[in-house]
Amino acid sequence: MSVLAILWSLSSITFAQGSIVAPKVTSNPDPEYPVEAASLGYGGTVVAYVTVDKKGRVSVKHAGGPAAPCSNLDDERIRKIRSAVVEAAKRATFEPALKDGKPLDVEITITYRFDSSGKPWRENAPTGKRIIDGGVLQGRIKYMAKPEYPSSARATRAAGAVPVSVVVDTDGKVIAAGAVGGHPLLRNSAEIAACASSIEPVVLSDVPVQVTGIITYHFVP
Repeated sequence: MSVLAILWSLSSITFAQGSIVAPKVTSNPDPEYPVEAASLGYGGTVVAYVTVDKKGRVSVKHAGGPAAPCSNLDDERIRKIRSAVVEAAKRATFEPALKDGKPLDVEITITYRFDSSGKPWRENAPTGKRIIDGGVLQGRIKYMAKPEYPSSARATRAAGAVPVSVVVDTDGKVIAAGAVGGHPLLRNSAEIAACASSIEPVVLSDVPVQVTGIITYHFVP
């Protein structure tokens, strides 16, 4: 079973309602990670936005992540890793969601994570480099660069939150970034801003460590 998190982030359905039953994963293959995943040296997170239909079949709408080196946000390795995750998500199967006992189509997100060696991330598994999962890093931000509102987004007045997966070095500087959601026209601007930002350094047992986590930018036209 692949290591992933599945979030029932549906705007039209509330699974807390007694008549709704969330979809259940029945097959969840690991992505075939390319060697590029290991060559990055810090792992990453890829979020796939998918639809699970009435028969439990998955179709992928789009995917975001993993974090690309700030020195080259268009790194070809990132596209290869994301493509591997998309192919894995397509092969996943579910028991369909039910409303009043009847199957229905739903939209969910599936989050895949891999460690610094390029392997699927597993709790407490040894890795080649000590990188701590910091979760949401908003509260640790030391300097948050302001993103530009892209001219390409003006015509559609694109707006909203853009979560960015980042890798933070031992000195608190962001060294890699990759948007994992939000409007497509706003993602690159958020990544550039994240790369110019910094958080409070993290120290464990008197040893500075690298951290991965999420910084979220909010755009208003």
